[in-house]
Amino acid sequence: MNPHYKTKKTMRLYSISTFVLVFFAVSALVFIFGAVRIAYASDAALYENPNTGEIFLKPGQGRVKVGQGVINQLLKQNTKKTARQINNIKAREKKLETSLKTVKGKTLPSWTKHVSLGALVYMGYGYYTQTGLTEGSMQLEENPPATGNNGYNAFNVNRAYLIFLYHQDNWFLKVTPNFFKSNNSGATGGNEYFRLKYAFLQFNHVYDANGLTVNLKAGQFPTPMVAWEDGLLGYHVAERTPWGFLNVTSTQAGLGVSGKYRSNGKIYMAYNAGFFDNAAFHADETVDQKSPQARLTFYPMGADSGLNGLSISGYYAWAQDGGGFGNAVAGSGNHPETRISGVLDYKTPNANIALQYDYAINHTVNPGAGQSSDEYSYCGIEKNIYGCYTSATEPSVTSVYNNNNIASHGYDAFGYYNIPNSKFGLFGLIQRYYYATANYNAAGQGLPSGNPFDFQRTVAGIAYHLNSHITLTADWQNFQYLYAKDYKSLPSSNPNYLDFGQWMGQTNAYFIQARIAF
Repeated sequence: MNPHYKTKKTMRLYSISTFVLVFFAVSALVFIFGAVRIAYASDAALYENPNTGEIFLKPGQGRVKVGQGVINQLLKQNTKKTARQINNIKAREKKLETSLKTVKGKTLPSWTKHVSLGALVYMGYGYYTQTGLTEGSMQLEENPPATGNNGYNAFNVNRAYLIFLYHQDNWFLKVTPNFFKSNNSGATGGNEYFRLKYAFLQFNHVYDANGLTVNLKAGQFPTPMVAWEDGLLGYHVAERTPWGFLNVTSTQAGLGVSGKYRSNGKIYMAYNAGFFDNAAFHADETVDQKSPQARLTFYPMGADSGLNGLSISGYYAWAQDGGGFGNAVAGSGNHPETRISGVLDYKTPNANIALQYDYAINHTVNPGAGQSSDEYSYCGIEKNIYGCYTSATEPSVTSVYNNNNIASHGYDAFGYYNIPNSKFGLFGLIQRYYYATANYNAAGQGLPSGNPFDFQRTVAGIAYHLNSHITLTADWQNFQYLYAKDYKSLPSSNPNYLDFGQWMGQTNAYFIQARIAF
């Protein structure tokens, strides 16, 4: 006989017998104590027929009133009997529990108790009232419309993660496959693809003394800045971080260290640093040098375990070859890139507000990055006077940036407020970014205003926490070039990025998103 079948059969017999015993025990208690309540209510008494031994609640022919001593003795005997039955039930339950543990131990390997499985899905709907060029896509893994397609709308499953975690006391292994939608270009046709987002091993408390902890990690894991910005946003499902919007990746392969400094039960410092590939987790490494990145956060008044309180943070990152963080290109010349940020943040259990300053050297301007990479994507849905325009047909716009030490900078403010004793929350972001301003273009012609690619991005939204697993958001997002009006009317004969102005209409969209996590 199959031992598993025998075990299941034994478990069913235990369950049935336990149910029967509990049923009769409860029935006996209900009858006994019900009778006592009736007997004592309004000075009621019990009556016995001596010939038959029957007990009655009312007097009658041949019935004799039962004395109080007899009633007490009767109750005492039944109470003892009921107690024995309850003890027997408990013994059987304990035996059944032991059997279940034995079955589990034989069926599943012991290491499975250290494994947890989770899932995270971002999905939603977007409607574009205006479609212009943008520096980056509004939503994660979205293939937005090209210019000239006002009214474009689509349902999207932006990302889906499976989260595998094997954890021991002082170390864990995390593996996170990522399903994402490709650009609607060529043969890909917007298919869903699989890639690896995280795969890393972390050792916790390799050093833990004098208030300082040190954790080590190796593999493909979050970089110090962008993933941390995600947490400050509060609603990453709806909005992108300042650096994430500018194509700085959140995940790279490398070696890292992180930890905190505590004193008197409060956290006063947190750090995260590492050496990474120049390439993102979804790109090949094409340079010899590695990318050092670090973030240091101070809590001047001390913070609790939830990191509530005032914090001041500094971030620095360096990458080789001028191809962009996560997009290094071989042979593009020796133009190292630098990213620097300063962040002032104040967090409470229900709210967070952050002010951020960003600075970069050799950050290549990337107009049209938020548009479809397919020259024919969405063309013809609704063309405005400029026709259909995509990043595949954009003019050459980078000539004035192919020099060393070209600086750019930006200002950001973002935060959220979760209304106390409510399922609702509010969130928002504003980002302004300024590229280096030259007083002429490649042809030596003067510029009528500031850099044509300086931009502003705005997000405002509301959230609803349906339950502990599902959060819904609705938001408005806008992207616009700050000096578009000064370039939009320039004649198309002007070379390089001057004729780019005719495509600089703002992008305006509304989104409904859902974050589902288990």
